[in-house]
Amino acid sequence: MPIDRENLRDLLTALGIIAVRMLAYSLLLATPAHAQIAVTDPPVETATAQTASELNATNKTLAQDLQENTQTAQSVTTGGGAGAWQSNAGYLSSLASNLNSGINSAGLFNSNFPGWLALPPNSTQLSKQVSTISLRTYAGALAAAQQQAGGFSAEDSHLSGIEQANQSITTVLQGQQLIVEAILALCQQVQLERQLLVTQITLQATKAGEELNERAQQQATITQSNNLGVTP
Repeated sequence: MPIDRENLRDLLTALGIIAVRMLAYSLLLATPAHAQIAVTDPPVETATAQTASELNATNKTLAQDLQENTQTAQSVTTGGGAGAWQSNAGYLSSLASNLNSGINSAGLFNSNFPGWLALPPNSTQLSKQVSTISLRTYAGALAAAQQQAGGFSAEDSHLSGIEQANQSITTVLQGQQLIVEAILALCQQVQLERQLLVTQITLQATKAGEELNERAQQQATITQSNNLGVTP
């Protein structure tokens, strides 16, 4: 039986349609695959590793900063370098008291050195009194100087304590406090120098007052004698 080309064409078309539908149906009903295909991307992996390294370094830096900041906070709030200073008021008063038996005030100065005034009948007794109190002033000044000289060892001990504390300081605040202590020690030295200066001025005033008073009274006495006993 001869093949009809038209029938063959229709048969092939029908078979093609059936094949396509079967393939589509098999794809729709296919079981999902459990295996996964590994995909690699070297540039992305490199960037991720670098970022992780940078984050790790940043964390270490932050931890170090936190530690340093904590140490700084403790350093500026932890004291321990203060307390060495002690008042010099009592010692200065004892130095000044050496002049208590001499001419240590303007009132005593004026009463013992009246200046231009003729010698009275009891001038011998007054001269004895003036010489005595003047010598006591000199003796008191010498005693004050010797008392200060005897305190050098105590001053060295005080300064040694400051130096020992300086070698053991561990915080900024301790160092600042110790600097204040050293400055206070210097201020006390200035006080002692001023006390010596006050003593020296007292001596110079006493010496000058005694000399000028003696000359003035001698001249006043001579003048009064020459004026028939009348003070000019």
